[in-house]
Amino acid sequence: MMIASYQKGRIVEVKKFRSPVRLGQDVFRNGLISEQTLDAAAESFVQFAHLNRKYKVQRGRSVATSAVREAKNKNQFIKYILEKSHLQIEVIDGTEEAQLIFQAVQNEIDLQRKNVLLIDIGGGSVEVTLSQNSKMKSTQSFPMGTVRILDQLKKRKLSEEGLKVLIGNFMPPLSKYIEKNISGLPMNFAIGTGGNLECMARLKLDLLHKTPNNYLTLEELVEITKRLTKINQQTRIEKLGLRPDRADVIVPAILIVKTILRQAGIEKLHIPCVGLRDGLLWSLVT
Repeated sequence: MMIASYQKGRIVEVKKFRSPVRLGQDVFRNGLISEQTLDAAAESFVQFAHLNRKYKVQRGRSVATSAVREAKNKNQFIKYILEKSHLQIEVIDGTEEAQLIFQAVQNEIDLQRKNVLLIDIGGGSVEVTLSQNSKMKSTQSFPMGTVRILDQLKKRKLSEEGLKVLIGNFMPPLSKYIEKNISGLPMNFAIGTGGNLECMARLKLDLLHKTPNNYLTLEELVEITKRLTKINQQTRIEKLGLRPDRADVIVPAILIVKTILRQAGIEKLHIPCVGLRDGLLWSLVT
């Protein structure tokens, strides 16, 4: 949740809140949001509603993405959250998700006269968008998010070393998209959004001791992967200060990004630290 004010044409952050409820952990396994997860989500939304009142929020949007899109009991989920918190959830598709993220990025980075690939990595899906001269030329959502991949890893009883093979299995549709839309096109850079990408920027500081950390090169991502895979998840939490729900998904996220960059022939990845939440805020004021 993000609360902000609109001042002189800019979105100014007031407060951010985070409640790590993984809806996808249930959905990607059996197609349903469990009662336990439903209650945890409702508890979060009750808290969000309280914060809306506390901060005197005048306008807001609550959206759900891939996990709820795929949940067989999504209507029950939306109804339950509404009953408990009086907050109405909109289920948005991958295209609208990409458009909102693009709107947030446009307000942070000059995309004029540039060919740019936007990469957003979530728990259930990866959104890839081609921007040419500050206009969305194509976008597609792929069901290969980090939580979904981890679930497959557990199902097949593989260690983290098996991630490359799993991601390779998920990649063909995304590879076709790159071949169709980007092959032969001179790309200036990529832009990464979402919590996992912001974590990668932080790891550039913590593991490589390099600045600035608003961008990463493919070479730096390779080095981060080498160092990160040498330490287990508990050490990532204790030594690097990663949250438990980030320590397990960060490696698959980096591997996905590296694969996309290589296939698209891009060496540099900008991380503006904006994403879907910021796009939602812009949608409320424009």
